[in-house]
Amino acid sequence: METMAPIRSLKLGQGVGRWLALVGAAWLATSPAGLAQERMAGSCPLVVAPKNSDLQPRRIQPSQVAGKNAGGCLSPSDAIYGPDGCPLKLCGANAGVIPLPAP
Repeated sequence: METMAPIRSLKLGQGVGRWLALVGAAWLATSPAGLAQERMAGSCPLVVAPKNSDLQPRRIQPSQVAGKNAGGCLSPSDAIYGPDGCPLKLCGANAGVIPLPAP
């Protein structure tokens, strides 16, 4: 059976700064603003307003870019992609809209 290390009490102030930094980092990573910043830093720049970061088009594989861009826009919220697979710009309000015949 393993023995556990004894629990040591910390003096006030000892390690508190590190603890607060860890708690703050965990909170920021799970907040919407933190997720948007993480996406910007670790992936592609946002092509939407930060408050609409949920609508950011996903990154695709660089090998899929030529085919995706050749296929055009499927919807206004679709994007044109760069060679690295990051969306460069949204297609726009009239892109991908197919008018249906009147009933």
